[in-house]
Amino acid sequence: MTDTLTLNGQRLRIPVLATGATSLMKQLSDDNIPFEQLASVIEQFPSISMRLIALANSAWSGSSVEVTSVMDACTRLGFNVVRSTSIALVVSAPFDPHRCPAFQPVRYWQDSMLIAEAAFGLTPEDGMPSPLCSQTMRTLGLLHNLGLLWLADSMPQETQAALLLSSADDSLSVSEALIETCGFDYCTVAEALCNEWQLPDAMSRVLAHQNTPAYKAQHWQGTELLRISKQLIRTLGTATPESLAQIETDTLSIEFATLRAEYRRLEQLQPRINDLASSLFLN
Repeated sequence: MTDTLTLNGQRLRIPVLATGATSLMKQLSDDNIPFEQLASVIEQFPSISMRLIALANSAWSGSSVEVTSVMDACTRLGFNVVRSTSIALVVSAPFDPHRCPAFQPVRYWQDSMLIAEAAFGLTPEDGMPSPLCSQTMRTLGLLHNLGLLWLADSMPQETQAALLLSSADDSLSVSEALIETCGFDYCTVAEALCNEWQLPDAMSRVLAHQNTPAYKAQHWQGTELLRISKQLIRTLGTATPESLAQIETDTLSIEFATLRAEYRRLEQLQPRINDLASSLFLN
């Protein structure tokens, strides 16, 4: 692997994941991984193990019983929290987004974790290609904005300008603003990074085409599910039955009752997820 990658004439430093991190993400995306194996895999990453044990002993977990092992931490926190937290920690480690003052790490991970929950909860039991199980969709939700994280580190000035442009103009998306200032959006960058990190092709395709509504090639179901999940998260706290009905879900045969139930679940989860992201990335 080279140290840099050139995109549209721009040279970006390629962040290096910890040894075994790609394998960790693949195993954490397995719906059928046994609980003991989950703990065993995480134990190979001391920094993640320590953060999970600390989280299990924090006020956030709401228990007074001391936790001293990864297995006990996994039991206390639960499958979904352990998976999301572990992936977020291993992915964020090689980046320094503080180089871009307009980038807000806590807000970034709050949105990513909520979209991950939505993608997980809305994954249909039938109709999705085999690589795109509910846990893989959770991972894709966490990584959907991965390119922005990389750009905040590798092209901080251009990313700063894009974030300020988008903030000043509600009609201008971050993706569109990045094209103006960098020459490409976070989807293009995410695809390149997935290839460098040798992540599965399904993940690369979904991240690359998540903002392309007309995309109907391989694994289009994942891009469609990410689109629906992002729309749903944008409505949290303000949605009405009428506004939820405007979210197009027919392509994946997601019933309105399912969408509404997921919205209510996410509303209840939002404060806890926001607190989780704050406890992990507020520094």
